[in-house]
Amino acid sequence: MKQTVVSKISPATPCSECGTGIPQLPTVVEFDRQEIHVFDPVLCPACLLSLCERYAVDCANCGGKIPPFSQVGVLKTETGASEFVHMTTVCSTAGSAFHGYWGKGALADYVQVEAC
Repeated sequence: MKQTVVSKISPATPCSECGTGIPQLPTVVEFDRQEIHVFDPVLCPACLLSLCERYAVDCANCGGKIPPFSQVGVLKTETGASEFVHMTTVCSTAGSAFHGYWGKGALADYVQVEAC
């Protein structure tokens, strides 16, 4: 049974992008066949969908989109470039010894979880 925690907030709590009042969290939208739930930052559905469309990155394993405000596995290519994977049992491989948080088109809070 799927459950979602819903947090009631003040109607005056503004969207961090456009300022529209947000009555409850998380903000939920459907993007690329995925249901996206975001508590932080506070975003209205229209702004969250817009950010997903602008800043999603392709998963190196499945080819699907990884939306912003998601945890990602980070793979290093032979040239030292970074590729990203969903943090799921299907996409995250043993080679992703690094993980981070995908933000607005950039990797944030990047950590190495094991020495390779």
